[in-house]
Amino acid sequence: MSVKSWGGLLVGAVTLLGGCRADAAKPVPGASAVDPCTTLTAPDGVVFAAPPAWTETESLPRYCRVRGVIAGRVQFEMRLPESWNGRFMMAGCGGFCGKLLPDDPRPSNSINSALKRGYAAISHDGGHAAPDWETAWAVDREALELWAYKILPVVAGLGTELATSMYGQPPRYKYFSGCSNGGRMGLIAAQRYPDLFDGIAAGASIFDLSGIAGLWGNWLIVHNTPTAMPVFPRSKLPLIERLVMERCDALDGRKDRIIDDPRKCQVDFTTASCPQGAPTGNDCLAAHEAEMLNSLYGGVRTGHGDVVYPSAPYGSERYSDVWLFGTAERPAWGALASDGYRKMLAASLSEQDSPGGLPTDEMLDWISRSSIPALADAVDPDLSGLRKSGGKLLVYQGWSDPLIIPEPITRYFQRAADAAGGWPQLQQHARLFMIPGWGHCWEKPADAPDDFDPLAELEQWVEKGQAPDFIVVRQPGKAQAEQRARPVCSYPSAARLIEGQDPGNFASYQCVSDNSTDGR
Repeated sequence: MSVKSWGGLLVGAVTLLGGCRADAAKPVPGASAVDPCTTLTAPDGVVFAAPPAWTETESLPRYCRVRGVIAGRVQFEMRLPESWNGRFMMAGCGGFCGKLLPDDPRPSNSINSALKRGYAAISHDGGHAAPDWETAWAVDREALELWAYKILPVVAGLGTELATSMYGQPPRYKYFSGCSNGGRMGLIAAQRYPDLFDGIAAGASIFDLSGIAGLWGNWLIVHNTPTAMPVFPRSKLPLIERLVMERCDALDGRKDRIIDDPRKCQVDFTTASCPQGAPTGNDCLAAHEAEMLNSLYGGVRTGHGDVVYPSAPYGSERYSDVWLFGTAERPAWGALASDGYRKMLAASLSEQDSPGGLPTDEMLDWISRSSIPALADAVDPDLSGLRKSGGKLLVYQGWSDPLIIPEPITRYFQRAADAAGGWPQLQQHARLFMIPGWGHCWEKPADAPDDFDPLAELEQWVEKGQAPDFIVVRQPGKAQAEQRARPVCSYPSAARLIEGQDPGNFASYQCVSDNSTDGR
């Protein structure tokens, strides 16, 4: 497919979206003698993998299933419910994408939870097939640009056209929802395609790909996996989790295994060093392990020792077995993905790759010379296009995420607030929610309240004008009974417990301005 032909497809996709914000009466699928599902036809440039057909399962409402390929590259599946609520949702995809996962049970980049609520929803594979940490496909410039940003109007345009054909009228509201790379896509949409969606829910966004996957990911590789054998053994994660909790859990005034703001926490891992001459078991740290951990948590540094990027947040240890500390047989996903990003940079510069990672100064040089950041990073703080379009952006991030480290998004929002003329002006169209104790995109259960529906919160804002000053996050207990709940306030405000109140009840908190916020 030529670049020119992709451009034509993009123009067509964007054209399809014009006027989709108009109100529409509630459709009545199936009222016509003609079956609206089985008579759907493939738009130009789209090939259906099978004829559209009604599908029924025990867990999902009856829906029209449409599968196919866009322009010979993008695998997609769209599900259009028989009982439609007039809304459309495009899902993101995680990592570097590469798989079509319409039935993914995880809520972060999935479509079934929206389908259950009456949405017409579409999923996709990012325009290529590969494991989600691998980037060999990115040597194809068209594939790279498609994954980086062009996928948004292409897939949203197709989804809007199919919904319009199915129901006889366009969606009243269009939404995007994604986490991790899906969160990056959400920020790309807000910055580059502000008219594409009415509302965008972007979670744990790797919006600064060159900083998070490049600088932070490279720092992780250099310090923990410069060879195939990791420096730090997974078996000692409970030890450092206990140490961090002992030092930092009570900083917010109560011991509840939740660190409200890890920026206020400081830990010297040498305090857990094994006594001289003693065996280095799982209840203490060898000298080189403590030194490595202090470096890993101490910020990404240049050869001169200057900190140029934040690194692992204290309180993320619960999740680090999956993302940071792998084994020789099963490397951590974060290390694999950062390795993939470095290879992407190397290929773009025709440089020799360095499997053990690069010195920070060299990584900074690669990032400055590569074309990848301009394609894939979503760091533009100017969200005025979103304000003018009337769109809403809801961003959520875990304070305990070891993969998509939290500080970069708080710094981005401070820059966005400065560009908008202040926090009150920015919060009219963009809000950030920092969730204490939450890891990465619900991949592992938190020992903290983390259950909420970002799409439902977004609907209230978009459709009823109810800007969320806070969202309520809940923690299920046994038999799904609620164990505890708390509000997460619109940043830079933070939830503070009212003295004498029950910390497990969300009504026991109030949102207060956090004067310690360091958004820069």
